[in-house]
Amino acid sequence: MDFEKLKEWLIRQMTKRAKISRMKGMFGFVLCPVALAMAVICVYGLLRLFTYKYYGVENARTCLWIALGALPIMFIGHLLAPCGESLMEKRMREGAPMPGAPGNRGAVLFHVFLWVMFTGPRLCSWGFASLRESRQWQELDAHGCAAVLWLLVSRPKKVPYEDFQSELPWLDLTIVLPQITRVPGVLQLQSPPAGLSLTEDLRKAIRTSGPIE
Repeated sequence: MDFEKLKEWLIRQMTKRAKISRMKGMFGFVLCPVALAMAVICVYGLLRLFTYKYYGVENARTCLWIALGALPIMFIGHLLAPCGESLMEKRMREGAPMPGAPGNRGAVLFHVFLWVMFTGPRLCSWGFASLRESRQWQELDAHGCAAVLWLLVSRPKKVPYEDFQSELPWLDLTIVLPQITRVPGVLQLQSPPAGLSLTEDLRKAIRTSGPIE
């Protein structure tokens, strides 16, 4: 395949994915205030529910201030939570009990409450992560990555890392390797000799100048 055409194809894919990641980030930032407002309303409603019997309508303002004060606690709790998985996701993965199960309704409601509380901070983190991903796609070394793809496409099987240095002596593999592995369909194979290969879908996309699946 012509190198310049492959490079143009890669630049189009990089631009497309950077745009998608940027849109995802903005979407997260738009939804974040809505989720935070829902969490504040939820906290306020619970405080009013459990204190109305004793204080009536007199503590409505106090409940509102407490609910607003819970906002930084939501972000702190999100930062302290295990990375990559929310408490709600962990509960569901482990097999959360059905809401109607005897003795489990309180636990389910508690986890739903936690999910509502942490949705806003998670959307905010997701937004920042998406913008970082967009910047990474924009900063990709298109020439170096295209050279790696060109060599991989020209070989039917795995290309050992040593071959990149011999075939492309100008290539700084320590910089390009983390970038090229971001492209869906680029495989890192550790079995000796360690190297890179491509999935058949990516080979087909490159040859037909189609989108990366």
